[in-house]
Amino acid sequence: MNTNRLFERQQAAQLLAWQCALRVSGLLNIAALSSVRKGLDTYLLCLQRGAESAKTIQPDDSAKQWMVVCVDTASECVEKSWQDFRNHLQILLLTQDEAVIWMTRIERTLVDDRPAV
Repeated sequence: MNTNRLFERQQAAQLLAWQCALRVSGLLNIAALSSVRKGLDTYLLCLQRGAESAKTIQPDDSAKQWMVVCVDTASECVEKSWQDFRNHLQILLLTQDEAVIWMTRIERTLVDDRPAV
C-alpha cells in the first residue's frame, strides 16, 4: 500500500468521524430538548389535573374521597411520565444504533482497500 492511499483512507475516516459526531450530537440535542419539553408538559398536566381535582372536592368531604381524587390525578401524571420516559429511552437507543453504524463505516474505511462510501 502506498502512502497516498493511506492518507486517502485517513482523510475519509476523519470525514466520516466528523459526520458521525455531528449526527450523534444532533440526535442527542433533539433528545435533550424533547425531554425538557415533555417534562414541562407533564408538570403542566399535573398542575391542571390538580386544579381540576381541587374544584371537585370540598373540605368537608371524607378522607376516602380525597384519596380517590389524589390517586386518580397522580396515576394519570405517572402514566404520562412513563410514556415520556419510554419515548426518550427509544430516542437514546436509536442514537446508539446510529453511532454504531457510523463507527462501522469508519472501521470499514480504515481496513478495506475499497474506496469509502
